[in-house]
Amino acid sequence: MALADDLATATRTVLDGLDDAQRADARLPFDEDERRTWVYWPAPRRGVPLWRLDRGQTKRIQRLLGTVLGLPAFARVTTIMGLDEVLDRLEGWHSDRRHRDDYWLSVFGEPGAKTWGVRFEGHHVSVHVTVADGEVRSTPLFLGANPAVVYDHGHTVVAPLALEERLGFDLLHGLTVEQRDAAVIADVAPDDIVTRNLPRLGGTDLGGGVPLDALAGDSRAAASALLDVYLSRFVDGSQRPDPTGATFAWAGAHEPGTGHYYRIAGPRLLVELDNTQDGANHVHTVVRDPHADFGDDVLAAHHRRAHRDAAGGGN
Repeated sequence: MALADDLATATRTVLDGLDDAQRADARLPFDEDERRTWVYWPAPRRGVPLWRLDRGQTKRIQRLLGTVLGLPAFARVTTIMGLDEVLDRLEGWHSDRRHRDDYWLSVFGEPGAKTWGVRFEGHHVSVHVTVADGEVRSTPLFLGANPAVVYDHGHTVVAPLALEERLGFDLLHGLTVEQRDAAVIADVAPDDIVTRNLPRLGGTDLGGGVPLDALAGDSRAAASALLDVYLSRFVDGSQRPDPTGATFAWAGAHEPGTGHYYRIAGPRLLVELDNTQDGANHVHTVVRDPHADFGDDVLAAHHRRAHRDAAGGGN
């Protein structure tokens, strides 16, 4: 309950600091399709945008994000937001959709209620939190970066998702010949993560690959390190997706600089990374739980308890 209580307190603090019009935009009903509507490209969202807020209001939202995201993920998010200004410069300042404040906060339901949630979203950031009966779920969690790497005379200056890329290549190169044959599912990478922004993963073909349980030596160490990076996006108290039974699959180039894609897919975990756009310098990553995205598992348990209590089975 500690994390749920901390989240409720941080969210109430944000809402209390908004004016009436801002609060009306930020607050949305819990039981509507909007809670599962998510995109990771630049576009207006329902909610209150950072560009309408003052310094203190924005800072409260950052503190809310710091409550739900592990420090590595929080650092990535703040860096990714700033990259929109870099992208605007690279594109010649021609777009009106590149700004570090083009991010929206949405609060679904009443913080601290039996069921409620939060979404923070904008270009290349999509953070979702669902709380049911004190249980916290934080998937889907999408982070991307364009440019993926900012260089200075061949040296990396900024690369918020570089570790996810490097460890993926380490894992691929650590496989035996037979394991790599099983892991590589296509010579050409898809042009984006396969699951895009689907609200549910049921029916999506995520087969193929080499079982993580079959790995040993360097490949096993790389897989463990890669999983640690993705699972460190979540704070203690929020259930982390479970990699048990997962497989590792690869598509595209085997070296950086050309389009590539990988995924780790299991019954309770999906990780995807795709870097194919803009000369393979535009990366997308996502972490999902097929059974717990948007709190499906804890909401189902909540509804079962409510039905049981309504039927007279409660204590």
